[in-house]
Amino acid sequence: MENKMNNPVIDKEVANLNEAEEAILAIAMHSPNALPDIFSSLTVDDFFVSSHKLIFKAIVELNSNSKEISSITIVDELDNQKKLEQAGGVDSISEISDKFVTDADLESMISIVYRKSIARKFEQKLKNIEKERLTNPDLEEVINKAQTELLSLDLANNKNNVEVIGVTMDKVLKKMQELEKQTETLLGVPSGFRNLDEMTLGFQPGDLVILAARPSMGKTAFALNLAYNASISKKNNKKNSIAIFSIEMPKEQLTNRILSMSSQIDYKKLQKGKNISQFEWENIHKANDRLQTTKIFIDDTPGVTIQQIQSRLHKLKRDEDINLCVIDYLQLISTPGSNGTDRQNEISNISRQLKRIARDIGIPIICLSQLSRSVEKREDKRPMLSDLRDSGAIEQDADMVMFLYREEYYDTKKDFNDKKMQDTELIIAKHRNGPTGNVKLSFNMQFGKFIDLSN
Repeated sequence: MENKMNNPVIDKEVANLNEAEEAILAIAMHSPNALPDIFSSLTVDDFFVSSHKLIFKAIVELNSNSKEISSITIVDELDNQKKLEQAGGVDSISEISDKFVTDADLESMISIVYRKSIARKFEQKLKNIEKERLTNPDLEEVINKAQTELLSLDLANNKNNVEVIGVTMDKVLKKMQELEKQTETLLGVPSGFRNLDEMTLGFQPGDLVILAARPSMGKTAFALNLAYNASISKKNNKKNSIAIFSIEMPKEQLTNRILSMSSQIDYKKLQKGKNISQFEWENIHKANDRLQTTKIFIDDTPGVTIQQIQSRLHKLKRDEDINLCVIDYLQLISTPGSNGTDRQNEISNISRQLKRIARDIGIPIICLSQLSRSVEKREDKRPMLSDLRDSGAIEQDADMVMFLYREEYYDTKKDFNDKKMQDTELIIAKHRNGPTGNVKLSFNMQFGKFIDLSN
């Protein structure tokens, strides 16, 4: 097997990388205007040559202390740190400085250094994964860790997203002109509820929507209503594709609920499969025909991780062009290697990643969440943003926060299940891109179906 050190292709790559690193260091020494681009794109660890790491670190420290950056000040800084010889000495730093001609090629030099840095990290992660596989018999745990490790690498992470407003304005005007030609009034995925759609203009691509309520308030049922309504609507003359991650409930139970809602047959009767009339069977077959034409994809993996959700959504977007994702529910998403001692921080990380995934894939994500018991201690039991369980980061990351509230749920004088139709408030407590307020609904508990109520 040929030694890599004698491979002319690899030798050329190393030479090109060395040249790119020296060019960036030289530009940093002579072009103050280029420093923001360099510091926002690269870190010390992105440099491959050890002496270059030390020189760049000295440049960073000089800049942070508002000191002039030049070959002389870099030499002084490294000398004070007793690292001058490790950095190649005075002559080496002077040679790098003398290589400066122009900063015109800075972007391409940064790209070479950054991509090589990601490649090295990728190779190291592969080695770590292989080592883990040899020592850990739990294949599922190894795969989860591998997904976490690999998804942390991002070739676009150092891209500069700053854009002059004139360029952004051109994009906005172009989008407005395209919207003017459309006959559809909703910009996003419809909920199927008139008043909600008027407030939101549909669920928008890239948005993280939190739907929260106390247990038995109907949040899973409402989420299924949203998913079903979206699946039977069309976008660009094509039905919407919906992904549902049901961490708590098996897909068969979830499908039974959707069937009950669609056929308007008691959910409990469908569960038992007894005493179903001929008329009801006809409704079941009609509902089945409708559901067969929808594109609702259900993943009921217990303890699914955020990395698994991300990779599966990427695949569904690629293969099925999904338009909406529903996750039931936030607090059940697993974190590999967690011992559960800092669940609040874990939930913060999960909500932050869900927002990033929504933007990355370009779809709205509706994630269900629990509310804390503090609701029960108040006289007015309408939920507030402070009631979101486990983390205030959920409120910060969400583009929209919706609460379900039924006053009759708290009526201790009677069994709230006695009444089949119950008035329900959908409280829009946060809406980053639109109004907040209440939407009046009626909840048919027998079928798990929500309908609009007039204001």
